[in-house]
Amino acid sequence: MKNFSRISMVVLMLAVALQAPVAAAAQGVAQGNISQESVQKYGELSKVLQANQQKSVPELMIIVAKQMLGTEYVAGTLEKVPEQLVVSLTQTDCILFVESCLAMALNAKKGIFHPDSLCATIQSLRYRDGKVDGYASRIHYTSEWIRQGEARGIFREITDVLSGDNLSGQRFSYMSEHSDAYRQLKGNPAEVDRIAQMEASLNQHTDYFVIPKEAVSKMEHLLKDGDILGFNSTVKGLDIAHVALVYHKENGQVGFIHASQADGKVVIDEKSIADYVNSRKSNNGIRIVRVNR
Repeated sequence: MKNFSRISMVVLMLAVALQAPVAAAAQGVAQGNISQESVQKYGELSKVLQANQQKSVPELMIIVAKQMLGTEYVAGTLEKVPEQLVVSLTQTDCILFVESCLAMALNAKKGIFHPDSLCATIQSLRYRDGKVDGYASRIHYTSEWIRQGEARGIFREITDVLSGDNLSGQRFSYMSEHSDAYRQLKGNPAEVDRIAQMEASLNQHTDYFVIPKEAVSKMEHLLKDGDILGFNSTVKGLDIAHVALVYHKENGQVGFIHASQADGKVVIDEKSIADYVNSRKSNNGIRIVRVNR
């Protein structure tokens, strides 16, 4: 915030104190916003997190996820032109929901509850190397999101440990091959090229695994609350089509909490994980990421 006058700085500080929309400028957040409504919601969630700060990160994720039940599902929440960090706790989609729960839990475990710090943590998860540099700098394929989180020691994928089948044929190409479907890519060959380069980098890896849908019911008991659940897509050039958090229901069923497009909000799904994946032709199995405690 260079070149600010002292008066301008005072005005900014008053705006933050009044919970006006907060510019995410702390800890390397170059650009972004969080609405007044989300700041207020985060304040409410922080009280619950502070009361449970002694719990593990996965446990905190489930606590905050249950607090977010009923949050409205809105597709395209992150789609702003030009590209900027968007943090919303009042409207969400599936990946934004999981990402927000993880970020709030990570910060709570460190005793950090400021909106700017939440923005910084979300940016570090959502963008390649934590830097906002156009649409292509946002991590669009969940497989890359997993790789970055693993490299930072936040979690690790355990699909292979759970006897998942190797996805040696997994390829990433959907976005570059369907660039006209994305307004940020349509008519923008330079940005399409950046996406294609990212896809090529992901295609160099062969260590992708999936638990086939017919095997899910036999291994559900190995899953833990707070595991990040990915439903693998059958669409050519895509990897994970939907994400959720594993949650054991009171009736003992191994289920999940997610931002459901069908329900239009965050819900504890009525189906078990096995029933859900087996009911969808567009999914061929699941992937599991375990968050470090």
